[in-house]
Amino acid sequence: MTIPLYITEQGTYLSLKQKQLQVWKGDRLKVSVPLQRLSHIVIFGRCTLSHGVVNVVLKQQIPVMFLTQSGRYCGRLAAEGTAEIDRLVAQVDRGRDREFVLAQAQQIVYGKLHNCRVLLQRLNRSRRDEEIRACIATLKTWLDRALESPTVEGLLGCEGQGTRVYFQGLGRCIQPPFTFDGRTRRPPTDPVNSLLSLGYTLLYQTLFSLVCAVGLHPHFGNLHVPSSRYASLVSDLVEEFRAPLVDSVVVSLVNRGGLQLDDFYPADIRGAVYLRPTALKSFLKDWQERLQTPVSHPQVSEQILYVRVLEIQVWEYVACLVEDRSIYRPFCWKV
Repeated sequence: MTIPLYITEQGTYLSLKQKQLQVWKGDRLKVSVPLQRLSHIVIFGRCTLSHGVVNVVLKQQIPVMFLTQSGRYCGRLAAEGTAEIDRLVAQVDRGRDREFVLAQAQQIVYGKLHNCRVLLQRLNRSRRDEEIRACIATLKTWLDRALESPTVEGLLGCEGQGTRVYFQGLGRCIQPPFTFDGRTRRPPTDPVNSLLSLGYTLLYQTLFSLVCAVGLHPHFGNLHVPSSRYASLVSDLVEEFRAPLVDSVVVSLVNRGGLQLDDFYPADIRGAVYLRPTALKSFLKDWQERLQTPVSHPQVSEQILYVRVLEIQVWEYVACLVEDRSIYRPFCWKV
């Protein structure tokens, strides 16, 4: 099983020795990882890669993602993928089929709103908060409307309304001293939004690598319109995993005291709030543990790790493109 490597300490240096990737800080070796164990590398802030490291990660197709110290995406180092021409042609052809696009987009929204609703149900078991119950009921209404929407535009409206209701309920689940009054991004203006943005970035980059690995073009999606500015297909596949993989980790981390308010920088001139480097490791630890957590998958007879679920869902979409399956089946959490 391969794992990601997160580099959070400033001024580190990556070198290569006997098929081991070594992380150095000054003259001190911090960690050494066999190359065959690496799925991808995520670098926060300032880090130097030796020429040998650049060569080997490109040769062995180990993507390297570069983020600012605050977690904002900068770019990636990755070899040109092996193009699967039949799949790429199918993506373009399917993208012109309105019925196909709508059907897949409906399933993507269904998976997202279903998992959001399940997370609220789980979080409210002990709270028994009436406002959260009302949000859960309203979410079911928007979920049903999404499946009946005759257009992608109408579907996006259902998704937006459902997401707004979901975040209202999620805010009721956040315990003091933290608060959450709704989603803000670019920039995130409070600690909870800062953690959500960081988690969504990590999830997005993980799925980006998986999409490219199977020979698909990341910019041809369904719910999100194909665009040269962002990876529409990756954005589609992210949706069903926001609640199970990111939101649940954030709620757990802040509610159990894993982070404190002073683990975040004060708001800057733009009102942006970011996690301090010393606390970043706590978030990454919980994030990695969640990826390695076993879970029941609707289409698999035994429990599998979340990181494997991500791979399965990418192949599920491939099956729709090549007509092995008529409709995409999202990963849906059990209540």
